[in-house]
Amino acid sequence: MLDKSLPYKSIIMRMEAAVAERLAPPAPAAGYRIRPFAPGDERHWARIETSVGEFSEEAAARAYFERVYLPEAALRCLFVVTERDEPVATATTWTEEEASLRQLQLQWVAVEPAHQGRGLGRAIATAAVRRAVRLAPGEAILLHTQTWSHRALRLYRSLGFRFCRTQTIVMRSKEGTGMKRYPNEFEEAMEVLRRTVAPAEIDEWRRTAFR
Repeated sequence: MLDKSLPYKSIIMRMEAAVAERLAPPAPAAGYRIRPFAPGDERHWARIETSVGEFSEEAAARAYFERVYLPEAALRCLFVVTERDEPVATATTWTEEEASLRQLQLQWVAVEPAHQGRGLGRAIATAAVRRAVRLAPGEAILLHTQTWSHRALRLYRSLGFRFCRTQTIVMRSKEGTGMKRYPNEFEEAMEVLRRTVAPAEIDEWRRTAFR
């Protein structure tokens, strides 16, 4: 779930291609497996993303997914599913392009609250990064996140993502208004995160951040 008790600050992270290429295969918990998008999964994507607070209602989430990701979802979007094939976690590999700008991105990593705490976020993010390596070998992978997702930051760091001090990112807007450039609020974000993250960890994030 997003922690909206904190001020919102935009965060950009980056994983170098060489790091992504070394990621071991994902290992979802017993009773779960990973599979690609199948027709009809747009409703599950909408349910999962709404359940973690990314959208206020499923209809808006589904409209966003259909506008942005179809018909390439089968190639780009992954799910963790239960033994009954019910999707409970998702992540997407996507390439955003604007004019001469091209960015390979990990997008919309989310785990339904009832299934959190079982390593599914790590499994689906790892699977999506490995898919990104196959789709665009040699390219670094960007990730947009925010202070509201502070619980996921350690996961991203442990996978090999590092914070960016100046990098910006473009994504399709939720409002359907085209491409949106998200600012990099690294310094402000680090100050906000001091409320929930130990000073020594903040110092390490600063020290290892991309310039």
